[in-house]
Amino acid sequence: MLNSLTDLPIRIYRRVMGKDVDYRACLFGEVVDALGGRRVARILEVGPRDGVDSRRLLTLQPDELILVDLPSQEARVRAWLKEIDSNRTKLIIGNLMYSDEVAALEPFDLIWCTGVLYHNPEQLRMLRHLYDLVRPGGLLVLESATVRRRGLRNENCVEIWHDVDKLKHVRHHLSVNVTHVPSRRAIASWLEMVGFDVVLVSRCHRQVGRALAEVRAAFIARRSHEGEGDSYYTHTQGNYPIGRSR
Repeated sequence: MLNSLTDLPIRIYRRVMGKDVDYRACLFGEVVDALGGRRVARILEVGPRDGVDSRRLLTLQPDELILVDLPSQEARVRAWLKEIDSNRTKLIIGNLMYSDEVAALEPFDLIWCTGVLYHNPEQLRMLRHLYDLVRPGGLLVLESATVRRRGLRNENCVEIWHDVDKLKHVRHHLSVNVTHVPSRRAIASWLEMVGFDVVLVSRCHRQVGRALAEVRAAFIARRSHEGEGDSYYTHTQGNYPIGRSR
């Protein structure tokens, strides 16, 4: 039984809600406002998928737009990549968490990472890695699916989907590789823990409808010049930055 429209496959949801519905366009508008006219020279987009956001990001007139995606997505990305400004774009194939090529290009003025976080079970570590890739004063734009169970939506928690066989009937349209689905509050907490000092909650999903806003969340986070994130065991002689373990 479906609890909301967003329990439908996304292609059916868009057909019901209308083809022009695009929360990513709303999110991009909020980013433009947050930049306040400031130019971004180098942008990193994680998981560009269909290239729609890539085209929007190029309107910011960056010197470089770096795209990183998994090998399984290479053919899909290259199919549309030739249609956009190849002089300013570079595609890196690999996992962001293990890519020395991406790390060698840091820092970035803007990182756009939508629909990616919940596919990675090492989410706190991923956010710390993204923090390290952002230039001081730069922005991270983060969007993710959030917990499905209604009783958890306002909690600071992570929903674990480990036993795939037993959970197939309640997975809704989430991909089969998803194992950890954080709540909105959990993502906000993690962003602050890794060092972002200003975390703005986007209203892009609300612009589409309440149902979508209940199961997805987006944030615009700024890295200050001083912020270095939290550590643990600071009450002892240890001082271990969160998310930087090897």
